[in-house]
Amino acid sequence: MMNVIGIVTGFYGYLFPGNINLMVLQLYQSKQKTQLYFILFLIVLFESVYLYFSVTLLNKIQHQNDLLIYLNIASNLLLLVMGVWMIFENKSDVDIAKNTQKRGLFYIFFHPQQIVFWLVITTIMSQLLNYKVTHSNLLFFMLFNAIGTLLIMLFYMIIGNRLLLYFKLNMQKINKIIGVFYIIVFMYHITFK
Repeated sequence: MMNVIGIVTGFYGYLFPGNINLMVLQLYQSKQKTQLYFILFLIVLFESVYLYFSVTLLNKIQHQNDLLIYLNIASNLLLLVMGVWMIFENKSDVDIAKNTQKRGLFYIFFHPQQIVFWLVITTIMSQLLNYKVTHSNLLFFMLFNAIGTLLIMLFYMIIGNRLLLYFKLNMQKINKIIGVFYIIVFMYHITFK
């Protein structure tokens, strides 16, 4: 059961188009295989680091409500800043296309919404599934999450190209949509949490 949940969460975590997915798509389209493999490795590595850090942190501080509140506030403020930055950045599509790789790399390393995502997923799993976090369970879950992450990246490499060609989406619109999505998530968190 946890292997299926790990794959689904890895897939869902990168389902929405973002700079990381677009960077992978660009590398795939430009046939830069060495860079693409290295980026996929970094994505899985840092996804696993964020997963491990978040689950371990939640496990250690689950009874310290004040600390959880501050962690949530900090993550949400970062989400708001990234959303506003993406909405108000006025660059041409050519500039944004050039910067997608830089942004993608930046978001691989600095991806604060991952912490919020994994804190929520871990809380749901522990409450609904009575999932106990042990070292071996966590490593097993991380493996299947990595499989899900690679599957969504493969999806973007194959289908993403067709979507971009079919709809002729431009990068500036995508970044603005993602920025609005980040702000909506921020508003949801401060309103309902």
